[in-house]
Amino acid sequence: MKDFFTLIENYNLGHLPPDEAAEMEAAIAADKQLANAVRQHRAEWEAQELLAEKLLRQQIRQRFDRPPTRTSNWFTINWKWLTPLLALLLLGGVWVFMKNEPPAPPAAPPMQETPAPAQPSVPETPAQAPQQEVPVAETPQPGAPDWGALAVASYAMPESLGSLRGQDGDTLALASIAFSEKKYRQAARLLTPLPEEGQQEALLLRAHAQFLAKNYQVAAADFSELETGGVYRREAEWYGLLARMAGGKFDPKKDGKLLDAISRNEKHPYRAAAVELNKKVGAGH
Repeated sequence: MKDFFTLIENYNLGHLPPDEAAEMEAAIAADKQLANAVRQHRAEWEAQELLAEKLLRQQIRQRFDRPPTRTSNWFTINWKWLTPLLALLLLGGVWVFMKNEPPAPPAAPPMQETPAPAQPSVPETPAQAPQQEVPVAETPQPGAPDWGALAVASYAMPESLGSLRGQDGDTLALASIAFSEKKYRQAARLLTPLPEEGQQEALLLRAHAQFLAKNYQVAAADFSELETGGVYRREAEWYGLLARMAGGKFDPKKDGKLLDAISRNEKHPYRAAAVELNKKVGAGH
């Protein structure tokens, strides 16, 4: 039972690997009791977060309302008496040192210096100037492209997400509000499992929420499911490519062909972005 609740907690916090998360989603979709347990744990976890935040604010407010207490020690109280005592000790040390100092020895009579015989001068050999080393030009070696940085730089939030509002109070509406407030992990949790109505819209919103929460492999799986059909097929094709690139699963051969195909397709809605990304990928090789 402990492992069961640990699995639910890791799933709600987004700590499961992509394959385990996919298995958990399938189990939730098939088991209503498990789905209820996941929702209950999510609600309790969010309530605990709100309670902890409230307690922390209360402690901070009490700390700043309380006047600071002044601390005192023995030195701050008795420093006036230490000054004359140190002065007396210093004078006593000087007197003892002068009393015990030995008398200086008598000065010796000056000795007459005998001039040394002159030595024949030897002509100086001029020092040779150091040879200057000619620096050897180094040929810069191009590095491999940073796939993750290229993917994140190429990502732009689509306009289609603005129309995903849902009905008042339903799961899609709550997830849309969390997404607009940049609470991407919360939006993804609310859409797990997907609601019965508007699954395509909910899956699209969850995929973008996972991408912006930096769960790139989970986002790639959601986009891959959208690529199988529906009105968001071409959008999922482009953003799935970016998710695989950001998550380190980019295949230069397979995905490179897909990137070239999008760049050549004049009717593809993301052709211009694909052309720019293709230039950056080609410049990095």
